[in-house]
Amino acid sequence: MDGLTLIFEGTDFESKILKDQLASVGIQALLKSETNAALVSGFGPTGTGKLFISPGDLEKAAGIVEEFKSKN
Repeated sequence: MDGLTLIFEGTDFESKILKDQLASVGIQALLKSETNAALVSGFGPTGTGKLFISPGDLEKAAGIVEEFKSKN
């Protein structure tokens, strides 16, 4: 994840919703889901997702992320 900044960690479902909200304003986000890694390793699903964005998008994304967190 070199050069990317973690902006959110939550369930896969929450992370996907926030990723879509960011995309709607032109911010590309990388969603790293730990569910598949856990399943392959034999640990069962964890349902954890992490969202990463470019540091250049932090200022633009901050309000969207804070609003999302306050509602969820």
